[in-house]
Amino acid sequence: MDFSVALARADTLASRHRAAAEILFFFRAVARFQMEIYHRARAPGRSDPQRLDTAMLASFVPDFLQLVETYGPRELAGQAAKFRDRQDWEGILRACWQQAHDRLDLLSRTILQPYVQHLSERWHVEVGALEGGTGSCPFCSRGPLLGVSNGRRTLVCSLCSREWEYPDRTCPGCQGRKIDFLRHRALANVRVEACESCGHYLKGVELRRDPGAVPLVDELAALELDRLAREKGFTKFELNLAGQ
Repeated sequence: MDFSVALARADTLASRHRAAAEILFFFRAVARFQMEIYHRARAPGRSDPQRLDTAMLASFVPDFLQLVETYGPRELAGQAAKFRDRQDWEGILRACWQQAHDRLDLLSRTILQPYVQHLSERWHVEVGALEGGTGSCPFCSRGPLLGVSNGRRTLVCSLCSREWEYPDRTCPGCQGRKIDFLRHRALANVRVEACESCGHYLKGVELRRDPGAVPLVDELAALELDRLAREKGFTKFELNLAGQ
């Protein structure tokens, strides 16, 4: 994710979709915070592509929790307040990196995301591209947050934001092909891709309908589609930073 481009897109969508303005305001605050982590990770000699610098990341936790308490959605803000006095954040971040899920996973993942994005970019440059084709990220093994369609279909990792190709009209969870598409009239370039076999869904961003879309931002703004999918009984593969 290019943070500057994402911030500009959030401004554009906030003016178009008033229902999403509050969550996009929160996104802008988080993205600026993540930019600082990303630039710290890129500092010369800072990051080892085989090692997670939990000490550096843990130093960001207090300010991040304050940000979430101030601007975040109610449930996420309450979670941040409850765990503000924890002292074991290096272990919590390490556990998240190792995919040991717990109640702090969404907060931890938001802090890890820019750092792991940088590790993925370094790996791509220094080692080479990784093969896709499965329903999980070829770099960090996380599930997809969303899909992107632009003549071909790619999935976007819920942690490192890497994209990889995946067959259209195929569920990344069970590989089923009974996909139900749900739409909302105010969100022409985003759709729900719901699997009738396993009951999971993700949102897909169609760039041909809006070439200016920034998939991670447009997915977040499409809150009405998450509500629609849940009302029909579907469960999302991975939650976005709003907990949706």
